[in-house]
Amino acid sequence: MPGETGNIPAGAQPPSEQIDNEGPAHSPDCTRCVQARPALEKIRHVVLAQRDRFSDQTLHPYVAGKISLHRSSCSTVEDLALPPPSGEGTDPAADQFERELLGFAHAQVLSSYRPNLSVMTAQEAAGWVRARTGPRGGARFRLCKLCAPRLPVDGA
Repeated sequence: MPGETGNIPAGAQPPSEQIDNEGPAHSPDCTRCVQARPALEKIRHVVLAQRDRFSDQTLHPYVAGKISLHRSSCSTVEDLALPPPSGEGTDPAADQFERELLGFAHAQVLSSYRPNLSVMTAQEAAGWVRARTGPRGGARFRLCKLCAPRLPVDGA
């Protein structure tokens, strides 16, 4: 038949690669989305709390990634100040969450949330540095080369 290759219609994925309930007819009530929703809500809560902390950069002058320490004003982490991108609709935040849920549940992708960044006070940053300094004084972290933050000290 024209438009078919073997038993698979043109434009369709083989059944082993096809994601259940994906595409324009996808429902956020699909099994994967329902199971992933609590974990994504927890991540979203943490990210929104970090964004709240980020809004006061005098109280929270440091931002740490997995291995790098930045100033809050660093261009590398400035997207923390931005709300997640939203789409059209009556409730853009809810629409964004549902889109994020689809990617998180079906492909383990987080496009709008960066849960690996921690906004910290000077004391918290000093503790972060201490936890990543080896017994002989070796650093298991990096200071950002763009913003070159001062190494935080206890009581600073």
